[in-house]
Formats: sequence, C-alpha cells, structure tokens
Amino acid sequence: MRFISSVVLVLVLALGAASAGQAAAPKPDAHDRALVKQLGDTVTAFQTIASKTQDDKGLQKTLDNCPAIKQDPSQAFAAIFAILPALLVDVVNQFRPLVVGVQGTLSGMHPHSGLFRSWLAAEQQVFSLILRFDNHGKKIDYCEVVAVMLDKKATAKDVRGVLGIDPATISTLFNSKASANVQRLNPPMRTFLIAAGMSRKQAAALTK
Repeated sequence: MRFISSVVLVLVLALGAASAGQAAAPKPDAHDRALVKQLGDTVTAFQTIASKTQDDKGLQKTLDNCPAIKQDPSQAFAAIFAILPALLVDVVNQFRPLVVGVQGTLSGMHPHSGLFRSWLAAEQQVFSLILRFDNHGKKIDYCEVVAVMLDKKATAKDVRGVLGIDPATISTLFNSKASANVQRLNPPMRTFLIAAGMSRKQAAALTK
C-alpha cells in the first residue's frame, strides 16, 4: 500500500525479520491462497485510506495559499514534510473504523509463507502508526499547522494546539521503518498475490 510515501518518501524502512532479497516469490499453498482471497476484500479499504494520504492538487493549492508560504515561497518544500502529521490525523478522524477493521483483518491472518508474514507484519505496523495520530476529532487547519511546524520557536504546546496530539508522536513517524519495509516487500508480494489467485488489478492496489 502506498501510504505516506505518495505524499513524500520520508520513511526509510526495513523489518529485521523480512527477507525481501529472494530471487523469486515463494509459491502459495492452499492455506495462503485462502488468506489471499480474504485479503482481496480489503482492497477498497486500502485504497480509501491511501487516497487520503496522497498529495493531490487540492492539498497543494491549500498549501500555496497559506500565509506562511506566500510570505516565504522557499518554504513550500518544507511545508510538505510539515503537513504530514496533519494528514495522518485527518486519516484517523475520517477513517478510524476502517483503519481498525483492516488492521484487525491483517492481525487475524497467520500465513505459512515467510514473505507473506513479513509483509503483513509491516502493514500492521503502518496501521498502528496511523492510529497513534488520533486527536479525538479535533478539526485541523493545514495553514495553522504549517505556520507552527515551520516556526523554529514553536513549543510542544503550540504543536499540540494545532494538531491535538502529543508532539512526541511525530517522532515515531520519522523514526519508523515500517512504511519503507512495505515498499521493499511489495514487488515480490505482488507476484505472490497473483500466484495465489488475486487479480492483477487488486494485487497492484494492495502493493503500490
């Protein structure tokens, strides 16, 4: 799933137990084929969650119109990084039941394939990371977030004020290796999913 990385490639990953350097994806057995069929039901949920984290023209227009950017256009690139925590907060505000549901589905799977297990573990870590950005429904003003996050004098209280979350949570975002690990495992996992009977379109949607 191309979560976070579609906004900006900031999370660089690697799960210690993962072994993505395999020459070819292992062949799925009957048990794993059944799990892949179940996984196919989560494709729409994956796409819905991922679409919220994508840097579309609407978000870019919002950032371009923020006073902090208008006053100093050179800050536009930094604003993309600054807005990332706010995007995750919005994901939880809008899709928390969906995120929890997908995470539950993944955690209930116990595949035989080591590749499949590693990929599921990385995906579960990603969803766990998202859920840590729960601000209990506080509305987010992206321009206020940009102004505070780009202000070198901003305090932890200021950050909490615009995001509604513990500022320490943000460090977990940039220190996490989960998203990058998903990206590393996606190519062989896509092959595995197709071999297990999933359509190429669904497999591509799950492993972007």
